[in-house]
Amino acid sequence: MSVKIPYCIVCGRVGVDFGRVAGRDVALCPDCARILLPKVEALVEAAAPKRPAKAVEKVEKMTPEKFKELVAASIEKRGSLNILDAAKRYGVPAEKAREVAKALAEEKGWQIEEAPKKLKLKKPM
Repeated sequence: MSVKIPYCIVCGRVGVDFGRVAGRDVALCPDCARILLPKVEALVEAAAPKRPAKAVEKVEKMTPEKFKELVAASIEKRGSLNILDAAKRYGVPAEKAREVAKALAEEKGWQIEEAPKKLKLKKPM
């Protein structure tokens, strides 16, 4: 088994392999890469499509009441739901999710199944 050592195409020292380009193995050493970085950045900037940056959407903070409504609707539709997974998905703290689960269980007569890292709320069959 032979190991091919990549050599820099600029200075000939041992470098990082970038694969084959136009039939040649291309590699650059860290020193040459540092020197060429501004030129590569300019090339990428010139070749990149001119489009505005994506506006970051502000995510609304989920209130416990809204979370309770979403969970109740999901359980009505599907029959059961892992409350802690839903809490993580919507950014609700686990303690609030547990309170919501207990409130829904008392209010609607649903069953709670607890396991490590799981808190399932089920409709009785």
